[in-house]
Amino acid sequence: MDEENIQIDEEQKPDKFWIVSSILITAIAAFLRFFWLASKPLHHDEGVNGFFLTNLVRDGVYKYDPANYHGPTLYYIALPFVKLFGLKTIPIRVSVAIFGLLTVVLALFLRRYIGKTGSLFAALFLALSPGMVYISRYFIHEIFFVFLSLAVVVAVIYFIDKRKAGPFATLWMILLLMMCFVPSALNLAAFLGGESAWAVWAFAIAFLIVESALIYFVIRMVLEWDAGRPIYLILASASIALMFATKETGFITIGTMMIACFCVWIWRGIAAGDAFQRLKWPLIGGLHLAALLAAIFYRKELTDGAKWTYGNFLGEGKIQEPFAFYAIVVLTLVVIFAWAVFLYFFRQPDESTLADDASLTWSNLALGIGGGKDRMLMIAALATVFVYISVLFFSSFFTYAEGVSKAFEAYTIWTKTGSKDHTQNGLLAYVRWGIKVETPLLLLSALGAGIALLKGKHRFALFATLWSLGLFLAYTLIPYKTPWLALSFYLPMCIVAGYGINELINTRNILPKIAGVIVAFSATGLLAYQTYDLNFVRYDDEEMAYVYAHSKRPMLDMVAKIEYYADKSGKGKEATIEIVSPDYWPLTWYLNEYSHANFHGSLVDANVAEMIVAKKNDQDRDVIQKYSAHYRFAGVWALRPGVDLMLLVKKDLADKDAQDLYRIPEWVSPELRR
Repeated sequence: MDEENIQIDEEQKPDKFWIVSSILITAIAAFLRFFWLASKPLHHDEGVNGFFLTNLVRDGVYKYDPANYHGPTLYYIALPFVKLFGLKTIPIRVSVAIFGLLTVVLALFLRRYIGKTGSLFAALFLALSPGMVYISRYFIHEIFFVFLSLAVVVAVIYFIDKRKAGPFATLWMILLLMMCFVPSALNLAAFLGGESAWAVWAFAIAFLIVESALIYFVIRMVLEWDAGRPIYLILASASIALMFATKETGFITIGTMMIACFCVWIWRGIAAGDAFQRLKWPLIGGLHLAALLAAIFYRKELTDGAKWTYGNFLGEGKIQEPFAFYAIVVLTLVVIFAWAVFLYFFRQPDESTLADDASLTWSNLALGIGGGKDRMLMIAALATVFVYISVLFFSSFFTYAEGVSKAFEAYTIWTKTGSKDHTQNGLLAYVRWGIKVETPLLLLSALGAGIALLKGKHRFALFATLWSLGLFLAYTLIPYKTPWLALSFYLPMCIVAGYGINELINTRNILPKIAGVIVAFSATGLLAYQTYDLNFVRYDDEEMAYVYAHSKRPMLDMVAKIEYYADKSGKGKEATIEIVSPDYWPLTWYLNEYSHANFHGSLVDANVAEMIVAKKNDQDRDVIQKYSAHYRFAGVWALRPGVDLMLLVKKDLADKDAQDLYRIPEWVSPELRR
C-alpha cells in the first residue's frame, strides 16, 4: 500500500522514532515467528495438510474436497518453499510465518486512523500475542486467513481515503498478477514440452517473457486509471476471493465487517445527537450501576470464575504460574484505574491529537467507484478478479474442474460440522482460553472499545470495536469451537487496544498519560511472558490454550529412533516400516521420505520389515501374539494425549537394551510413574 503514509507525513520530515519503532516491532515479530521453528512437533492437522502438500508436489495435482479439509490456498502458498527447500518442516512453516509477520506490518499502515502510538502498539500486540505467534508457527490455514482479513480492511480504507497507489500496493498487484498467470503458464509449458526437458524450458521462457510484458502493460494501465487508486479495491476483491478459497468462515468475517460498517453509521448518528449529549452522563452512570447490579446478581458465577482462574494458574496439580496470575490481577486493576481516569477527564473538551477520520464515508466510497461507465468498469474489474481467483484456486490452477462446484458444497458440510462442540468447552470457551493466555488483549480491547464508543467520532476505531465484538459473539454462539478461530477477533482487538492506548497517552493531561503508559507496558510485559511460555516452553501442554490435541514432543524422539534404526539397517530411507496403529498422524509427514513406510491403520502380517509402529495398550495383546517371533520392543513414546505408540524392531537389528514383546504390558507411562 502507500509507503509515504506509513513513514512520511507528506509535508514533514521522516519521523525517526516512528521508523525505528516500526523496525524494532517488525524484528521482534520476525524473531518470535521464525526462531526454532521446527521445535514443536507437527499437529495432527499439520500432518494432514502436509500429506496433501506432498501429493501436490509428487503428483502435480491437488484435488479439492470440502469433506476433507479447508480450501486449497495453503498448499499453493507453501509450494514454492518446498520446491526450493524440500518437503521439510521449516519450509512449510515459514510459508505461514511470513503472513504472520506481514499481518504485524499491515497494522502499521493504520497510523492515520488509530494514531501513531496506536498503530505502533497495535502492531506490537499482534507481534506479541501468544496465539498469533503460536498459530504463525503452525502449518494450517488460519494465519493466512487473518492476514487476508486485515488486507481487505486496509485496502478498502485506503481506497476510500483517496490514496494514490504507492509502491507497496503496486508490488502486491504485480505479485497478484504473477500468481494468477505464471503457474498456469508453467503447467502449459510442461504439457507442450512433454518428455523433452529442452522443450519445456523453451516454452517456459517464452511464456514468461510474454506474461512479463502483459503484466507490465496491465500495471501501467491500472496506474494511469485515477492515479492507480482502483488498485486498492482490486486488491480487496482478490483478498476476499482468497479468504473464501482459504476457509469457509470467510462469510462470517465479511458479514461481520459489513454489519459493523452499518452499526458505525448508526452509532455516530446517536453519539452526535443532542439527546445523547444531554443524557450522556446519566447513561454512563446507569450503565456502571447496571454492571454493578449484574455483578451482585451473578456473584456466584463470578466467584466461581475467579476460583477457576486461580485454579488454572495456582491450583493443586497445575504448573504454578504466580507471575502470570498476579500480573493479570494488577493489569485488571490498572485498566479499571485507566478507565476511571478517562471518564474523569472526558468531562473536559476532547484534546485527542487523533483527527476525525472524516473521509471514511459511504459517499467517498461511491465517489471513488464513480458513476456511469466508470462504475460499470469498476464493478466488472472487481467481479472478474473475484471470479478468476476463486476458479483458479478451487480448480487447482485449471487442473481439476470439479473443485469449482465442490466449493459450494463446502458450506453444506460446514453447517453440519459447525453444529458440534468438539472441544467440549461450552459457550464461554473463548473467554476461558483468553483468560489463560490472552488476558491483556481482552482487557485492553475492552478499554479501547469503551473509549471509542464514548468519543463516537473516530470511524475506524468504532468499526474495529464492532468488528471484534461481532466476531466474538458469532464464534461464541456457534457451537463448533477451536482455539485458533479466536484469532479472527483478536486481530481487531489488537487494533482497538492500540487505539485505546493512543487516546490515553496523547492528551495534554498528565494523569491519563501516566495511566496509558502503565497500562501499555504492563500489558506488553505480560504478553511477552505468556508468548514465551506458550511458544517456547509449554507448546505441547494441554493446559495451555491453543494446544488442542497436539502432538507431544517425545514423538520426535521416536522419529529419531526410527532414523537411527533405518541407518543401522544399512537401508536408510529404503527401510521398510509398517505402521499398524490406527492413530498415526502426523507421522505421514515425518516419514514421507521413506518409500517403504506403509500406513495400514490395523495389524498386518509382517516378518521382514525392519520396524513396526503399533498403538500401546489397545494393541498390546495382538502385537505380542503376532510379532513376538521376529521383533523386539524398542520403546514407547507419546503421540498425543491418550495415544502412545510403541516401536518394534527386528531381532537381528534391535539394540541390546530392546526387550522381548512379552514385557510390553509391564511398561508404565511417565505420567503414571509420577
